[in-house]
Amino acid sequence: MQVVGVGPNPARFLTIEAIERIARADLLISSESILREIDGLRVEAEIDLSDKEVVTWNGSVRETLTEYADSDPVVVARGDPTYMGVGRLASLLFDDVEIVPGVSSLQALTARFGRGFHEVEAHVNLHSEEDVEKVVESLGAGRTTAVLFGKVRPAKVVETIESVGLNVKVIAGERLWYPDERLATELHSLRNFSEFTVAIFEPDHASSKPSLR
Repeated sequence: MQVVGVGPNPARFLTIEAIERIARADLLISSESILREIDGLRVEAEIDLSDKEVVTWNGSVRETLTEYADSDPVVVARGDPTYMGVGRLASLLFDDVEIVPGVSSLQALTARFGRGFHEVEAHVNLHSEEDVEKVVESLGAGRTTAVLFGKVRPAKVVETIESVGLNVKVIAGERLWYPDERLATELHSLRNFSEFTVAIFEPDHASSKPSLR
């Protein structure tokens, strides 16, 4: 099994290595949105999915990987597969996994604001609203925290942070490196951002660390 990262926007961040792995594949596993974006894409080589078997995530990621593991699939992942992504899960499930890195959503965000990747002290992937408490706990402990929203919209996190009275600084990006990209540096601005958002929250009392603004 191979897991290939295509970055936040494949048209801008797809590597030659990733193109070659996808081009050689007989079976691809990915989301419908990624498959649409890479089909027919030409950088140094054209990606043509017309002669490939494709499988999309219609249920459990673990079950899908297990079902097709013996078919030598190439799993196409947005961002970097090892940053809160399918790469780590695949490595835990199988012994023969090869991962091709991509640009992560967090890297795309820190680049937009000239921040250091190393400044982030905690990471939370919001699989459900229950995970919002992890964000609050992390910020309450004084940790600069990166959040991938996924299945929870930013408005829920904003509401929770405000309800407990936390003062935070924030940098955030929605659909980073796409033409309709949006950036935010105010907490209230996140209320109308979609789940395709990544953010870094910094407790306002973390004065010993570089400020987000």
